[in-house]
Amino acid sequence: MPIRTRQSAITWLRVADLSVAAFSFLVAATVAETARSGGAPAAAAVHVDASGALLFCVALGATACVFPAFALYTETALFQWRQAVKAMVKAATGVLLVLVATAALLRSPLATPAFLAVYWLLSCLGGVAVRHAGRRLLFLTEAQGIAARRTLIVGTGQRAQEIARDMLEHPGHGHRFLGFVADGWEAPPPALRPERFAILDAPANLPAYLREHVVDEVLVCLPMHALCDTATALATACEEHGVAMTVVTRVFEVKNPRHRPGSHGGEIVATISNTLADERELILKRFLDVSVAGVALVALSPLLGMVWCLVRLTSPGPAFFVQERVGLNKRLFKFYKFRTMVQNAEALQADLEAHNETNGATFKMRNDPRITPLGRILRKTSLDELPQLYNVLRGDMSLVGPRPLPVRDVERIENDWPRRRFGVKPGITCFWQIRGRNALPFERMMECDIEYVDTWSVALDIKILLATIPVVCGMRGAY
Repeated sequence: MPIRTRQSAITWLRVADLSVAAFSFLVAATVAETARSGGAPAAAAVHVDASGALLFCVALGATACVFPAFALYTETALFQWRQAVKAMVKAATGVLLVLVATAALLRSPLATPAFLAVYWLLSCLGGVAVRHAGRRLLFLTEAQGIAARRTLIVGTGQRAQEIARDMLEHPGHGHRFLGFVADGWEAPPPALRPERFAILDAPANLPAYLREHVVDEVLVCLPMHALCDTATALATACEEHGVAMTVVTRVFEVKNPRHRPGSHGGEIVATISNTLADERELILKRFLDVSVAGVALVALSPLLGMVWCLVRLTSPGPAFFVQERVGLNKRLFKFYKFRTMVQNAEALQADLEAHNETNGATFKMRNDPRITPLGRILRKTSLDELPQLYNVLRGDMSLVGPRPLPVRDVERIENDWPRRRFGVKPGITCFWQIRGRNALPFERMMECDIEYVDTWSVALDIKILLATIPVVCGMRGAY
């Protein structure tokens, strides 16, 4: 029996996701018990204690709360296949992080690496599978013309024709293209256009057309000057007939734009940004930052205490070096690291400017005379960077992001394009930290930072964090 409407498909998705979460939990628990018992089937029965039962409830609750945050119960989850798969992986990872945090609090013996890995894999595969099944069942209805949204496109420009062609080529996306509403062709139509690739009526006659025909949606795709003249009349006609109206505009030709809808002062707006625009991923990024930084600070506290004592004992001055650095949107914040130089190092820098070994805004010397003997070891092993975990907890920095620059370096940046890096939080590690560190020229460092801004995702952060480990352990490019 095909699903009759998209809303019913989404309702079934919610039920199916909870079923997949329960199934994944039980299978993962069985695998964990089997691994714990040495593979003996008789001993592999799942023993659910109070912490395991609570963890099960958390898995279901997190699924119900996290999945909607990643738009998995919208039409996008049914019709935009690639976006749905990406969102499913991110949502499953978010649920997994909730389980890890809960298991750490409960000290549940069930949450072994095997359990977590199996649960994540099964929830990802199961979520993708149920969406594929829902999409196929819904398509059986849409192919018969029952559930597809009957759509008119106002405008005949290049973008309008691209959208119409996509509707005709992909009926499974949920739209049945009826035709164009326009006074004429704004852009030349294709020589071999489909049968329904035609102008049905003029915008002035839209109310009469809506009275005589079944229309679910009017999609307005007009240039800005035409919108100013006709958009109000079109909106009024659609409102009177209870027909949804969607406005598509390509206002700005910008590189790598990221956009999100919203409201401002009661008005509907669209925000265009070339930085991190996905608030759901930002929340997940912050959760990752706080979780990892918090655990690391607790686990490394003995090492931090030992380094603090060594710095105080081997050279006069405070153990921590505190400096104002430039952060998100060029806000200044106090940056912490273990002191690796003599106490008055900043005052001595002016005398060393002529020996700068970089060709950009930064100052680097391989054999900087201000560095203490212990400081060279701390820099080589990157132990001096550990106090920045405190900056991460405070929210000034992230685990991954462009390295925060001193005010002196920012004032010396000559071009404007590297300043896009200030659209994201600075981080402890970044692309150029794993691609050569101080051996890279300044311009290449900035190119790496812009690449991060343009391609950022939580998965990329995890990839950079994992790639940083061998770089730090190998002590490559640090001085």
